Amino acid sequence: DDVRQELLASQVIQQFSQVFKEANLPLWLKENEVLVVSSTSGFIECIQDAISVDSIKKGFPGKTLADIFKVAFADRLFEAKRNFIESCAAYALVTWFLQVKDRHNGNLMMDSSGHVVHIDFGFMLSNSPGGNMAFERSPFKLTREFLDVMDGECSDQYEYFRTLVIRGFLEARRHMERIALPIKMLLSGSRLACFREGAECVLEGLADRFFVRLSEEACIEKIVDLIDTSANNWRTIQYDNYQRIVHGIH
Repeated sequence: DDVRQELLASQVIQQFSQVFKEANLPLWLKENEVLVVSSTSGFIECIQDAISVDSIKKGFPGKTLADIFKVAFADRLFEAKRNFIESCAAYALVTWFLQVKDRHNGNLMMDSSGHVVHIDFGFMLSNSPGGNMAFERSPFKLTREFLDVMDGECSDQYEYFRTLVIRGFLEARRHMERIALPIKMLLSGSRLACFREGAECVLEGLADRFFVRLSEEACIEKIVDLIDTSANNWRTIQYDNYQRIVHGIH
């Protein structure tokens, strides 16, 4: 993978994180450092006190994430679920705006406080696995197991998640130019895989995902549609099944 693409993702995530912090929104993103040495080498900061969701599930065979949360966070379950929700909502927005793909459970980490952390940004913006076959069409990953950690779709926890996604989206929309700046700075003459569709296509697609032409009321309706479409999405289920059968990722 081109480490410069990891650097770009890190820079954009830092922009999102700062926007959320300045607005006092409890949306959590892991800001990690990336040092590029060349197009094929560099250093990526390790995610400390974290393990992949794949490894967690293999360590508790037959158990769901909700079951594992009850065991791992028995004395601080509410806090851990809040951390899970606030990080899931934040990364849902990053995944949507940057069109991050290959979101199997080997590329999702969980830390010792219950936060979800996404890693590996080799597929985003205008490239995806399988030669852009668009296997992952869900706006973001929101599986049944994730929903169950939030106590299901009828719970206050899930309503909190939805509220965070909506508020975070609207705040990011107000700062679209700032968030897009690292992308624009690298676009000219870049051969990064995520720019393979060309500068105009990448920037137009990004602007479209911010729903810049819609009123705030119409934008909120679109955000709700994104959430509803993502919840237990059939294509996400099938992509995870494929990863489990072919690559042994649980």
